[in-house]
Amino acid sequence: MEIIFAMDIRGGVVVKGYKGDRERYEPIERHSKICTTSDPLNVIDAIRPRRTYIADLDRILGGGSNSLIIKRLSTHTKTLIDIGIRHLDDVREAERIGETAIIGTETGSLDVIRAAQSMRVAVSIDVKDGSATSLDPALSGDPLQVVERMNLYKVRALLLLNMNLVGTKQGVDFDFIERVIDISGHPILVAGGIKNSEELDKLEDLGASGVVLSTAIHEGIIPVDLVR
Repeated sequence: MEIIFAMDIRGGVVVKGYKGDRERYEPIERHSKICTTSDPLNVIDAIRPRRTYIADLDRILGGGSNSLIIKRLSTHTKTLIDIGIRHLDDVREAERIGETAIIGTETGSLDVIRAAQSMRVAVSIDVKDGSATSLDPALSGDPLQVVERMNLYKVRALLLLNMNLVGTKQGVDFDFIERVIDISGHPILVAGGIKNSEELDKLEDLGASGVVLSTAIHEGIIPVDLVR
């Protein structure tokens, strides 16, 4: 199972995510035991991850862009990038600046997923308060139904992002993850709430293909060597 480092960028700096409440996000240096700066390149140099999930919060929220920064980061680490994809041109841009384009349900649509099947894409099922969140009815509601619907499409992986658990270290809902893995025909990446190394072992036993995490690395709960 692959352990993938996560990085949220807003206004050109790395911020700590918390429960998807982006107004409460603070520079990572205030919370990290590893990084003394929130500069994205310096964070990557300190962590030295093999592979990094990067969310451009400015693009996701519809104001500003960190694409130039992300392109530079992609020369230091393999990247999965969420730039708030809304159109097929956004997928093309993501492919130009990173390894894998993440189409998040929060901003994306089934039409874009369908059109991007021949491209380097993965789909993030963004779950908040128990429901997949999306403006597209085909990608909203019961997340298990969305996972099953994705079996009809060719994508590299599904990222199951529990936004309520981001930054909390509250632990993973293993029963739910197991159901997702059982019904999905895609590799499953789990993000949100990882609290210790024992949870990593259990997710691997369940058959998860990867885990995306940040807080547990920055706070020294999970050894940074696992993402290197």
